[in-house]
Amino acid sequence: MSLAENLLPFEGSATTDNKYMVDSESLSVGNDGVVRFTLVIVSSAGAQNVSYEAMNCLTSERRLYALGHSDKTWSRARSDQWLKIRDNTVNRHYAELYTNYFCPIGLPLRNTDEARQVLRRGGHPSIRQH
Repeated sequence: MSLAENLLPFEGSATTDNKYMVDSESLSVGNDGVVRFTLVIVSSAGAQNVSYEAMNCLTSERRLYALGHSDKTWSRARSDQWLKIRDNTVNRHYAELYTNYFCPIGLPLRNTDEARQVLRRGGHPSIRQH
């Protein structure tokens, strides 16, 4: 599971008080155009959801691999199908990660180091408003 110092926050949604973070140590960018990462969402009440996921920059899809539990174990997702990333209120954080962080203009980042830098900067330089 994620250590607090490895968590990099990102803007997930203006319609919720949830905090959205990616574990920088779990982050990887594959030659297949897929970004894999551990996503941590903390509600305003302190409830924490942890998941290991993937985002395919070339097809605009996401995939859930596993869910994290409070005892630091993982369980395989019941459904691991690729799903289209949609820019709507529900699950807005996926569209945010896709558009402003991992897949600017629909293209994958070059490597894992670039993905970490983009998260630390608060978005990809080609997208971010100054």
